[in-house]
Amino acid sequence: MIAVSAVSEIMSSEDTVTITSESGNTARDVAEIMVKKRISSVIVIDKKTKPIGIITEKDLVRRVCLKDISASRFTVEEIMSSPLITIMAYDSVDTASRIMTRNQIKHLVVLEEDNRICGLLSVKDITKHLARILLNDYNRYRSLKSLIDMANTSTTSITRDENVKSS
Repeated sequence: MIAVSAVSEIMSSEDTVTITSESGNTARDVAEIMVKKRISSVIVIDKKTKPIGIITEKDLVRRVCLKDISASRFTVEEIMSSPLITIMAYDSVDTASRIMTRNQIKHLVVLEEDNRICGLLSVKDITKHLARILLNDYNRYRSLKSLIDMANTSTTSITRDENVKSS
């Protein structure tokens, strides 16, 4: 039986960066944060720290780069994706994958039961998780195969010994 992992077990928590709406920050500011922190998204929160949107690299490309206007002229509110799609920390990775697929998104903001942000789940996190599962399965298979090969070698050896004694 396969154990179903909770989102909280595989999410990125140290990479979660927030920016306040109505802070006067621009698309250029967001891009600089992303480059400096080597991240691909920033969560937009309101004054009460409630998550209200997200800005991803994709948002910057579609809403800023394709326009013939300086990135400094776009506000956070103009480029963020909203309403924000979230998931609870206790939800399964399978549920998260289905939500991402259905909504064609690559990031989910992860919330605690009190609706505080506790992390961010990305397609990359899910991919790493699946790769670990596959590697563990492969290693178990190799160990099992070695045991079977040893058992077969022992059986062959015993059969050979019996044939020699009966001759």
